[in-house]
Amino acid sequence: MSSHCYVGVTEPDRPRLAHARFVLCDGHPSVILPSLAAIWAGHAHYDTRALITAILACDWEYLDPDITAATHSGFAGQHTVPGVGMTLALTCADGTVDVLEPLTVFPLSHAQHLDVAWIYLLDPDTATVAVHTDDGSLIACYPLSGCLPGPAAANRCMAEPGRTAATAGAAR
Repeated sequence: MSSHCYVGVTEPDRPRLAHARFVLCDGHPSVILPSLAAIWAGHAHYDTRALITAILACDWEYLDPDITAATHSGFAGQHTVPGVGMTLALTCADGTVDVLEPLTVFPLSHAQHLDVAWIYLLDPDTATVAVHTDDGSLIACYPLSGCLPGPAAANRCMAEPGRTAATAGAAR
């Protein structure tokens, strides 16, 4: 079964209030962290604010930095965003496509009420991603540059979300 997640950002003056987008598939840290880093490096050209803008544009079926304009979906209303992923679109019973959902805004203290396993919050000033569990607890914070896909040994910490970037670096 695939893990659902939210990916978003907080405001500097309200760090416990998340503004995020839903991602339906592949929300586990071992998938999302390298995907976010690759989107940051490729699509956003290492600009964290551009990454945030791309992610917050819509809800997502899945994030995939390797997706191209040639990728097609069998679902009405879904479209690809090259270098980012496949959008999530809701098709109504009559075949029409529902309008874009607004950003989901929630206090991290209420995260347990969401139907997600993970919450990822990007920091545009430090180019990091904070990983929160389904109850809103922070378990790790990683620099996007450290999550770029690469040799398995270099990214081992990404598969173990209980470890912080600092302890993962010490283990290498």
